[in-house]
Amino acid sequence: MKSIPVFAIDFEGSSKIGIVEYGVAELAGGEIVSAHTRICAPKRKIPRRDAEFFGISNDVAEKRAPFSDDLPLFCRMRSRGIFMAHNASVEDSLLRAALPSPGMVPDFARGGRTLEWAPWLDTCALARALFPETGGAKLSDCVRAFGLQERLGEAAEKFCPPHRRKWHCALYDAMACALLLARFLEFDGMENAGIAWLARYSGTSDAGQDRLF
Repeated sequence: MKSIPVFAIDFEGSSKIGIVEYGVAELAGGEIVSAHTRICAPKRKIPRRDAEFFGISNDVAEKRAPFSDDLPLFCRMRSRGIFMAHNASVEDSLLRAALPSPGMVPDFARGGRTLEWAPWLDTCALARALFPETGGAKLSDCVRAFGLQERLGEAAEKFCPPHRRKWHCALYDAMACALLLARFLEFDGMENAGIAWLARYSGTSDAGQDRLF
């Protein structure tokens, strides 16, 4: 686990408009070591309610390149490590809609190689399974429950664009997810948790997990 990078991913968008912003926080050795983010052109006009929720206007988004331009980046990341999200079935669905397969990549859960983006780690499912008292559903609630707001603020200062250091901004949410996993692994007995174990407790019905376990 310690030698395999984990890429915490968050997408802002929907199946109709596609991915209009992505954020990726690379977690290695319990620390966020790199980040990627940008706003992307929508497949169609962003509805007003969504634009307000994301904080991304059509005027801004329509001037950017589409998410498809960065698919090679996601394939390279998947070839190096495993993906993670908070409620990973959403990110998995949006990513597979853009590109069904990353090509042949290492299967970090079972060994060998696979054509799947899966398995995903899922901090929402892990929180519910390992710390049921926290609820686990809402990312901001988990961050508060585990005392991570200060660490998240420091990471946002370092990696996020100045106007995107808040909830529902893709990189901010991705970093929250990364810090949650890092915190989970700090608990006694969790320091040796491997990819296969974490993937199993991330759920088996969504994000392609049912094809693996």
